Amino acid sequence: MLTSRIPLDEYHARWKRAQELCKSRGVDALIVWGKGGGTVDTANDLIYLANYSPVFPYAPDLPGVWSGLSHGAVIVPASGEPVLITESPAVRRDVIAVKDIRPASGFVPDAVADALGSLGLSHSRIGLVAGPWLVAGIYNRLLTACKNVEFVNMDLAIESLRTHKSPLEFQLLREAAEVGNATMEAMMKSAATTGTTEADAVAAAYNIAIRRGAAMIDAACASGPHTAYYAYGMAPQWTTRTLNEGDIFHCDMYGAAVEGYTWDFSRSVVAGGKWTTAQNDVYDGAIDAINAGVGACRPGVTAEALWKAVADVLDAREINCGYPLHGHSYGIGWESPWLVPGNETPIEAGMAIAIECMAGREDVGYVKFEQNILVHKDRTELISTCPLRV
Repeated sequence: MLTSRIPLDEYHARWKRAQELCKSRGVDALIVWGKGGGTVDTANDLIYLANYSPVFPYAPDLPGVWSGLSHGAVIVPASGEPVLITESPAVRRDVIAVKDIRPASGFVPDAVADALGSLGLSHSRIGLVAGPWLVAGIYNRLLTACKNVEFVNMDLAIESLRTHKSPLEFQLLREAAEVGNATMEAMMKSAATTGTTEADAVAAAYNIAIRRGAAMIDAACASGPHTAYYAYGMAPQWTTRTLNEGDIFHCDMYGAAVEGYTWDFSRSVVAGGKWTTAQNDVYDGAIDAINAGVGACRPGVTAEALWKAVADVLDAREINCGYPLHGHSYGIGWESPWLVPGNETPIEAGMAIAIECMAGREDVGYVKFEQNILVHKDRTELISTCPLRV
């Protein structure tokens, strides 16, 4: 849930940093796009800058009636106050941080163009933070409406700001992790019961998360003969498969619990609770690999070094890696730096890092394990404290 808990001073600091980006990139303003119909992963930049998420699910443009329904945009000029373009006049003005709110009356791209004109920016160089939300038809309408604007691709601009958290954001992530810990433990206990289903385990988790005001993003599950898959169900990411005695069940679960701030945990269980020696060897290897990554995480090390800390343990134990990614920054959604080979981005104090792996052997099955940590100048803080096993 989005409330008025985050003080305006926090947003003023974010706008100032965005304006510094404008000046460093030689643009007169940023247009930051977002879309409703999902959770924070479709509106993360809008939430970060305005405490706003469009409420309508995605609807294709209807010529002559609407364009960009379910979309919204924040215009951050290089100097001056931001402007928020909404898809509807019925918005929560009591919680939205931006004071200048301009409903689009059906055509969001046109409202953006009108706002640029009122700001004296209709013939300017503008940074466009479109991300994956600005579909081709809406983008083309924006280009037509802003025919004298030179757009500069700056899709990752706001993400680069979100990566560095304030002390308040660290506190919000701790509180989100509290919800995630309870939610994941409920899922693990359900999945460890022979005869339950993947869907039952997800329902047990969602029951807690939703009652605590969380917006679940997804629960990527697989079990039994399907554990080599990241998510066997695809849409949704779980199935109604019954968990039989001895089946491995794994889940990468993510949700937004506090002011849009997320948790991102992975755990694995065996139905019936009796791990075989071979299953234990794989899960212990995954846990040790992630612990090695957590132990290596400190300001100054590179994203690649954290990836290698995890990969080296798995390689030494001759455990296969289910996917090459071993983590990422997170906050309101997922962010760079990504823990992959070749990424020399340094880890810095103020980052929140999720370190993960999917690991296994073909004749045993695959497991998932993931921890969330906050990076301080002199230490790292583990906030994913739910049990490793149940």
